[in-house]
Amino acid sequence: MSALASLATHALLGTERHPPQWPVPDGAVGALLARIPKDSVEKALLQTAGVLGTCHLAGLLPGKADAAPAASESSVQDARLDLLAEILVSGPERLQAEAFQTLAIAGRHLPHRLLPKALECGRRSTALRPSLLPVLGPRGAWLAAQNEAWAYAAGVVSTSAPGSDVWEHGSLDQRRLYLTALRNTDATQARNLCRSAMTTEGAKERTAFIECLATGLSLEDQDLLESTLADKSKEARLAAARLLSALPDSRFSQRMAARAAQCLKSEKKLLRGTVHTLEAPAAYDAGWKSDLIEESKPKHLSMGERAWWLLQIVRQTPLQWWVTQTGMTPAECLAWAQKSDWKDVLLLGWAEAQAVQHRAEWAEAFLGTNLPSNGPLTFFDLLETLPPEKREEHFLKLLTDNNANVVAFSTVVDRFTRGLPLGTPMLSPAVAARVIKILKQRISSGEARYDWQLRPSLVELACLLPLAAFDEFANGWELTKEEAQPFSEAIARVGIVLDQRRQLSA
Repeated sequence: MSALASLATHALLGTERHPPQWPVPDGAVGALLARIPKDSVEKALLQTAGVLGTCHLAGLLPGKADAAPAASESSVQDARLDLLAEILVSGPERLQAEAFQTLAIAGRHLPHRLLPKALECGRRSTALRPSLLPVLGPRGAWLAAQNEAWAYAAGVVSTSAPGSDVWEHGSLDQRRLYLTALRNTDATQARNLCRSAMTTEGAKERTAFIECLATGLSLEDQDLLESTLADKSKEARLAAARLLSALPDSRFSQRMAARAAQCLKSEKKLLRGTVHTLEAPAAYDAGWKSDLIEESKPKHLSMGERAWWLLQIVRQTPLQWWVTQTGMTPAECLAWAQKSDWKDVLLLGWAEAQAVQHRAEWAEAFLGTNLPSNGPLTFFDLLETLPPEKREEHFLKLLTDNNANVVAFSTVVDRFTRGLPLGTPMLSPAVAARVIKILKQRISSGEARYDWQLRPSLVELACLLPLAAFDEFANGWELTKEEAQPFSEAIARVGIVLDQRRQLSA
């Protein structure tokens, strides 16, 4: 427990019952704390907490006294410092990522006075870290090493070098970041490091490193993943199986396809053409165990044993195999499944397969069906899999066709904006213009008056608009109308965000 946290605990419990243990750090901070009089325990506790709290905000933890590197010449030193400070303090997460990416493209680093705020942003959001780490610079990496809460970024500047000390001595988060980055530059070296770690590391580490292979996953990884199917850790085994099932040409996927083929029967019928029928396995095959097909179903599942065996096979069979084997499109496969005795198993199994394999053609087919209520997919998960133009098409369709308010209007906008990874391409100008028109009509008519969640969603949407749509979104709101007045504050915030984005682009 940190000294500051310990003082907070004593304050909550009462200093009379539990007198505080006064921290005695070295250096200037320790000398300053020693000057605080102890005649009033309560006053001394507050003053000590004030000193330590100030150190915490500055990124200083007593006891780590290695010298900071000099400020980088490529750090921001001009009037844009205030802009960056505003974005770090109150900007949406997507805008913060855009600011970091803009700095990286310009070859600049964050100025030292903003490093504590930026590192705090990265601590709160793992999604921000890929855009933050490249702009920390040597001083940011040093500062991160002074605070355990920022350990994810400690030593980051050296992680691009093979054989870096980060891999040997870093924290788990640091090693994962290192391995993922290395997968983008030298997949073979990253795979070799992962292979060696599988014999020396604990279960948590082995699972984390196997999951890193998802970056740049290829058939060259299958030998390592196949060997992990026999790992002592169930989590590591399942992680390896998921990655293997994402490789349709892997031996694992082909074994699953062969098992599915034993369940699928095709017959040519007069006047009906080829008729496909599916039947679940009649008995458990002991050979399935090596591929993690379990015999006993989990107690919470209401399906029978045969359905459980079939589900495990279906969810790990390549989705493209069903198209090739039946000659049907994904949409036709889903329609065929509706008539099958094993409908629920097929739909759930395919949904779980889609969650791993991310097939765009299956995503679009699923969007035209009722998704399994207990499955892993949502409408917005499917949107993320589609290419940008298809994604926008379905987003607009949901905005315009949701007359029955099956999904709240704010939910549509919120899930669409927040579900997209940071760094996603902006909306196209044409689609942005239509979305803005729909929003303005909805708000000015009073339909969205009590849709409270729509207010923050407008700010998130502002971070996805192209520059050509800024003026249209910032202006022309009929705020004098009573129906639109509840959105005044949100629209003002939209204007600020768009102005900040305009300054960044300049």
